[in-house]
Amino acid sequence: MKFCKNLQRVVDISDPEWSPYWVNYKMLKKLIKELPSLVHPEDSADGSSPAEQRGPAGGGGHRQISVGGSDVELVSAPSGQEDASGDGKVPASRAKAMERSPGEVAFFKLLHSELRKANQFFDKAEEEFGIREERVREGMEITKKPNSIMVNDKWSLLAKSLYRLYKDLLLLETYAIMTYCSFSKILKKHDKVTRFDTRSAFMANVVNKANFTTYPKILAMITRCESMYEEVSQHLSREGQEGLCEDERLFINMIHRLNAQVMDTANAEGAPDLGDRKRILKGTPIHVTGKTTPPSPASSSRSAEETRRVASSLRSLVEENEARAAAGNISGEESSNAASKRPAETEAVSTEVAASSQKRTRMV
Repeated sequence: MKFCKNLQRVVDISDPEWSPYWVNYKMLKKLIKELPSLVHPEDSADGSSPAEQRGPAGGGGHRQISVGGSDVELVSAPSGQEDASGDGKVPASRAKAMERSPGEVAFFKLLHSELRKANQFFDKAEEEFGIREERVREGMEITKKPNSIMVNDKWSLLAKSLYRLYKDLLLLETYAIMTYCSFSKILKKHDKVTRFDTRSAFMANVVNKANFTTYPKILAMITRCESMYEEVSQHLSREGQEGLCEDERLFINMIHRLNAQVMDTANAEGAPDLGDRKRILKGTPIHVTGKTTPPSPASSSRSAEETRRVASSLRSLVEENEARAAAGNISGEESSNAASKRPAETEAVSTEVAASSQKRTRMV
């Protein structure tokens, strides 16, 4: 499945309030497709389009220019395709064509706008989650005091509060990883179509400095939530209270697996290393203690149905990703085995031919 479809499915399972803040990947793709039609003929000295002037990217000299408020780096064509001077530098006509192209300007302006939107959203979300975590921690301290609150199932209610906070923190981590991948992959598409090399410089100089690229505060909150839940679980077990319902447990496990998958994609795109985070995600930090039963009739409402629906959707997405990864590995192994088998078969044939030749010699 293409990245755009995966991104859309992740958006669908996230908080609906977050919908406007995801990268508008479809619009960026549309702009890339329209790039050739948005280039004016006068942008090139000989009337040819910039794409015809560029040639394949890779090797040769570099030139840095500003397009749509973004510093991007151009790479000259390989040897034999440079300009007439033969000095390996990027031809000025190519750089000028990109700077003057309304399509390029529109693309990079939208890219910067999407980056600002993502940064602002992540800042506000991080601040909001900090307030929510503080409220849950204060509630936990109050709950520890005897006769401090009116309800009987206080630890079960606290477990639900922690679940909601923990789930949203994990989904914010999903947002961070998928947003990084969105910028990297859309720039790959841009460079493939235009034959400019803009991705490396933009990711290194712009995206890697964004707040969603590394998120230590969010990771610290996730760790503290896991510790708090372990303590709450012990109280639930002692009092014979129920833990999370099956759908809630499934939801958390599926987000762990999804984030591990998208983190693999982000690492392949050159994202900064987050240490042991991927290894931790492959475990299940929140455990369900006590009985795991379906939601009670009181909670078996629209919220419970929504949890079940989203958990099911998450599971489908994760299992499809795993199936594709397994199919890719099998295909790669088969190709490798076939390649290693061919030399052995050739050697066997050569040995047989040599033996036959020696036999004929002896017969003569």
